[in-house]
Formats: sequence, structure tokens, C-alpha cells
Amino acid sequence: MRQVALGRARLPLPSPRIGRWPKAPRARPASQAGWDAALYGAAALVAGVGALVDQIPLQREWGRLAFAPYAAGAVVALLLALRWRRRPAQRPLRVRTVLAGLVLAGVLVAPLSLEIAWRAGYGDSFHVQSEVLLIERGAANLLHGHDPYTGSYGYGLLRSYPPGVWKHIPYLPAIFAFGVPRAKLGASPLTDARVGFAVVSLAAAVLALRLSGASGEARLRILMVLLILPTGARYLTGGGDDIAVLSLLLLTVVLEQRGRPVAAGLVAGIAAATKQTAWLALPLLALAAWDANGRRASWRFIGSAGAVVAVVVAPFALWNFRALVNSAVLFPLGLAGQPTIARGLTVGQLLARPFPQARGAIAVGLGAVVVATGVLLATRWRPASVSVAARHAGLLIALAVLLAPAGRLGYLIYPLNLLVWSVLLRDDRLGYWAAGPSRSGGGTRAGADRALSDQARAGRPGGGAAAGDDGRGPR
Repeated sequence: MRQVALGRARLPLPSPRIGRWPKAPRARPASQAGWDAALYGAAALVAGVGALVDQIPLQREWGRLAFAPYAAGAVVALLLALRWRRRPAQRPLRVRTVLAGLVLAGVLVAPLSLEIAWRAGYGDSFHVQSEVLLIERGAANLLHGHDPYTGSYGYGLLRSYPPGVWKHIPYLPAIFAFGVPRAKLGASPLTDARVGFAVVSLAAAVLALRLSGASGEARLRILMVLLILPTGARYLTGGGDDIAVLSLLLLTVVLEQRGRPVAAGLVAGIAAATKQTAWLALPLLALAAWDANGRRASWRFIGSAGAVVAVVVAPFALWNFRALVNSAVLFPLGLAGQPTIARGLTVGQLLARPFPQARGAIAVGLGAVVVATGVLLATRWRPASVSVAARHAGLLIALAVLLAPAGRLGYLIYPLNLLVWSVLLRDDRLGYWAAGPSRSGGGTRAGADRALSDQARAGRPGGGAAAGDDGRGPR
């Protein structure tokens, strides 16, 4: 195992196959099952409280449907933990994965299927949220040759919402792809936009986990946070757009770790052309982009992502730039003519509420804080690995959510997932050290570049720190 010096520390370099590290000591199966029990128990509590107090009827229904599967999962996981404390576990990861699959069926597959079927049988009331209706109706407008951002959707169930909701579609144009099936083929359970969101979410997540090279334990935890716990199942049942974007970002992170910056950029571009919530993560992920030969690939990542965004968004900007900005930028920030219904308690909300006339200035000031923080993370603590970039992106998005003048605390699922990936998909230990200033005078950028370049050269004949060192360690 070769080592690289960073400041006063000497850290082992991974083998040329990206993401391969000496395995950490495994946690005891009983302890892992205990954590499962705690997570499922907390999820049951969230579902139970939501069933009683959530303001959205569909989410109350989801809470009632999901409470029992979560509670049952917690009980079974607890029994497994107690059993495995007394006797050796037989294939514990497989048993826990089967349990997770059963919980997933109970808290996501069944509620989503029921809500879609009830919508088909009884109409939109109580079984669909406004974002799904807006996406489907916007897609219908687009197929009929009309700009979806200039349309008014104040009919049917949407008429019961405040005017700001049915006069704006606060998403980017790629979102309309999920509404095309219903607009083209008519109303049916299979053309519900949530079906498309679920398919994309599952496909991107499964592909990412298969490519990741992570341990089975890490894959299970990632899947739990993304899809099984209320941080995923609740949102995918009601709308699904955020989970689809998160799944695409997960695939972006994994492709970037595998040294495929162009493919990662293309996937990131699809996420960014779908919803604005992906944008803050892209610059930080670009800084950590390397190709399989150890060469920096930031511009290739940004170029491929930017190409996708330009192809998708530019036609709508040329069509009616003002309408696009008003719906996709100003309205989500609470700066359009009609107020947004987002009422989460954030710093920006607290500052803007007493001074409604200064809402624009407050938004600009808080936006400047977010930008300054992003610049600081990108320069002072430049990420030398994808895992550190994911961690920085999670912190930056969390700050943006908490400072936003229009509070949407549900968006905290973005930083939560990114922070989980930064730990469970850690691609190298060097990056966690190199993200900070080095006392040796090398700085973060030069030291990290040299170290990772050495790492890439280790796999080529004649590379390595000493003669005969091929980077594979002791044989």
C-alpha cells in the first residue's frame, strides 16, 4: 500500500480502481439491526404525527397507511437485534435487505398505487397534489403549442388554491416530460406523473448503487434514506419530483467517482434542467471532477451539464424570457406578484415578514450570503474528492434552505441525502484531509492535485513511488 504525505499526516492511497479501500471493521449485525429498529421507529412516529396534524389531506392519508409498516419493521428489526446478540447471525445483511424491501412495499408501493387508483376512480380531490396537476397541465399546454409558463391553470382542483399556485409553474422545462404521457394518452393510472417520477427514481438509484462499488451495508442505508424512510416515501407518494432529482444527483456522484465526468455531467444536466434545487450542487461537484487517467475534468463536467441545460431551457427563454423567470425564479423566492404558499419557518421568512416592502432587498442580501459561502467552500476548502464535494454541497443547500425568504423546509431532504452519500460513498480519505488548508505550505489545490495524480499514475506500468510499485499494494 503506497502512502502520500499531506502536511504531517501520511495517508494510504487507494488502488487504481476508483473507490477501493481496505475494508473497515464491520459493525456487529445486532448493532446494525438496532439502528434499523431506531430508524423505522422514528419513521413510524413521523407517519403517526403526520396522520393527525398534516395540513395536506394526501399526506395525512399516507401517514395512516405507512404507520403500520414502519411500526412492524421496527418491531421485527428489534427482535432480530435481540436474537443476533445471543447467537451468530445467518446472512444478516440479506435478512435486513428483505425486511427493508417489505417496508418499502408497505410505505411506498402500496400507498402510491392506492392514491393513483383512487385518483382514477374518484377524481383529483384528496389524491393528488398541486405540483402533479401543474406538471400534467403544463405538458398539455406545451403539446398544443402554447407556452406553459404563460398559461393559467385556475380550473378544477387547482382553483381551490391561491392564485399564485395556478398562475405559475415553478419548475424548469424538463419537468414537463413527466406530464407528457397523461397529456398525450389521456387520464389513466399508468399516465399519472407520479408513475414517471417513481420509475426514474428507482432506475437511477438502482443503477447508481450497482455502479458504486459500495458495501451492501452502505447501499442499504442510502436506499433507506432516499426511498424507504419518510424522507423519500412521503415525498414520492405525494409528488415525486424531488426524489427523482435526488436520484439523478446520486447517479451523478457515482459516475463522477468512477472517473466518468462527461456522463456525470449529462446526468447532472438533466437534474438541473428539471428543478432548480440541483443547481447549487453542480459547481462544487465540478471542482472534484477527475477522469480515469487522473486528469482534472471540471470543464468537461460543466460543459456537458451546461449543454443539456441549454438545449432544454434556452427555447423557453427565447419563447418568453420574462414568463420563465417570473415562474421559475421569482415566484419560488416569494418575489412575484402573487405570494407563494410556502410558509416554512426560515431566517428569510422571519426577516421578510415584518418588512414586506423590503422582501427583494432581503432576498438579495441572503442570496449574497449563500454565494459567498459557496465561494469560500470552493476556494478556501476546495474539495479534492467527490465525497467532500457532496458534503460541501449538502452544507450549502442546507444554508440556502434555512435562509430562503420563502420557506420550504421539505427541501432539507437534499442536504440530508448529500451528507449521507458523503460518508457512505467516501471515495478517498485524502479528500477529507485535503479539503482544508495544509500546514506544509502546499495548500489544498496543489497538494490534492499532486496526490491524486500520483494515485492515477500508480496503475500504469512504471508508475508508483518506487520501482516495481504498481499501486496494488502487497501481493
